[in-house]
Amino acid sequence: MRSHWQKGVAALFIATTLAACGGGGSDTRAPVTAAYTASSTSAPPDFLPKYPIPANAWRAPASALPTTGNYVYLQSDSGDYIGGGKTYVYSDKTAVLGVTANGYSVDMSVRGDQNWSGSIRVPSSLGGIASGHFLNLTRAPFADPAVGGLEWSGEGRGCNTLKGWAIIDKVTLVGGAITEVDARFEQRCEGGPYALRGQIHWTLANTTNVPPEGPKPIPTNLWRADPASVPASGNYVFLSSTAGDYIGGGRNYLYTGTNANLAVTSRPNYVGVSVRGDQGWTGDFQAMNSVVELRPGYYGDLSRYPFHNTLKGGLNWSGEGRGCNSLSGWFVVDAVNYTAGVLKSIDLRFEQHCEGGSSALRGQMRWNADDIAAVPGPVNPPPATLWRPSASFVPPAGNYVYLVSDAGDYIGQGRTQLYTPANATIVPQLNRTAAFGISVGGYSADFVGMQGLSQLTPGYYGDLQRYPFHNVVKGGMDFSGNGRGCNRLSGWFTVDSVTYAMGAISSLHMRFEQHCEGGTAALRGVIHLGN
Repeated sequence: MRSHWQKGVAALFIATTLAACGGGGSDTRAPVTAAYTASSTSAPPDFLPKYPIPANAWRAPASALPTTGNYVYLQSDSGDYIGGGKTYVYSDKTAVLGVTANGYSVDMSVRGDQNWSGSIRVPSSLGGIASGHFLNLTRAPFADPAVGGLEWSGEGRGCNTLKGWAIIDKVTLVGGAITEVDARFEQRCEGGPYALRGQIHWTLANTTNVPPEGPKPIPTNLWRADPASVPASGNYVFLSSTAGDYIGGGRNYLYTGTNANLAVTSRPNYVGVSVRGDQGWTGDFQAMNSVVELRPGYYGDLSRYPFHNTLKGGLNWSGEGRGCNSLSGWFVVDAVNYTAGVLKSIDLRFEQHCEGGSSALRGQMRWNADDIAAVPGPVNPPPATLWRPSASFVPPAGNYVYLVSDAGDYIGQGRTQLYTPANATIVPQLNRTAAFGISVGGYSADFVGMQGLSQLTPGYYGDLQRYPFHNVVKGGMDFSGNGRGCNRLSGWFTVDSVTYAMGAISSLHMRFEQHCEGGTAALRGVIHLGN
């Protein structure tokens, strides 16, 4: 009589022969092959694999794989939820590929233009991670340990339940850590017919043989701002938005030290830009992780920072409550200077496209830490054309607030009002830095000068926005109350005369005009304190 293991060998030979000949049906998926099964009183010989690997199991096409180095290949059927019907190929030059051992599991990660994570859990009867063909796998880590498990997910997508198989063709562990692995898998979500298949080749030695990538030479045909559109000297940020671009709204913007606060921050391989002017913007320019400091060159094929591929770098320009969900773009460093690791100057250009669209936001900037622009003060004498009360207005003695509201003005409701201590309580705020506030008749008002002033001085403060959301380089204002206020406003105020005593305003005569929501109807007024 033949022994149990001899019967097993014969059964295995028959099953393997049938599989190699295509016997047993026309299913082209990885076949379910018989594995050696020992009796309860005997064990397989050492030369007989417990989970034999069939010769005709799915394998990635050799022509689609890198010829050297580590790689992850993913092939998704049309209708597969996880891979979206696409094919992906990652190498050490395009993504950070990680493989670790964890108990009975081989865990994998891909951090590239897309992000994925995967796990193959071998049956517990193996006693550890080993090669083999593992069938009837369900979703790890909720799988039956005796059978093994599988999962591949990423980009915000994963199976609730899955069925699949996995093959570990080769695996080497040193001190419990994986140093090399070759693996394949197939999974189908929610009992569906559509598959995601993958193949992984990874060795620890390959991860140390990848030459670092830096910026590329600057292409000559890249966008550059018209020299007539930007200053010849000094710091600036110039933005050019094409029709249909969500971020810039199809407009051009120019900011310098005289009309905006321009700030640059840096850390290893990153530069951040802040613009605080009539609009507010932030920009992020992240180099590839192999670069310690930004260098002159072209940083291309970028996605949105901070969700970018770290081997390529990232980009983001947003503001005014608008930003891309996803973007593609590039930036160029034309010139840059660091001193002892501190950024001193940079010339930079960029282009970004939101949500895969063709409309673009382009920008160019020049920044030097030593270039400190002098913020202009108020225009004095004020323009003679500014509003004044009509000749019929007779100013009273002492403190007063005189308001003239156009028909259609939301704040003043089209009324003319004169407030004096005889009919209202007038409460001024006299000791603010380069600012003045007052409340009267249910209204409150703020008038703020440009940054850098310690006190209000006579002159015209123009092109103002609503305080406290104003451009600090210009100043701001707001007159509201009685349940009414502008969401946004434009206006001016002029200080005709002012005196200070002990740091507080002791006398003041000023005029103002404001328009709500871009309308033509205005609220105008005179505020007088002192004799």
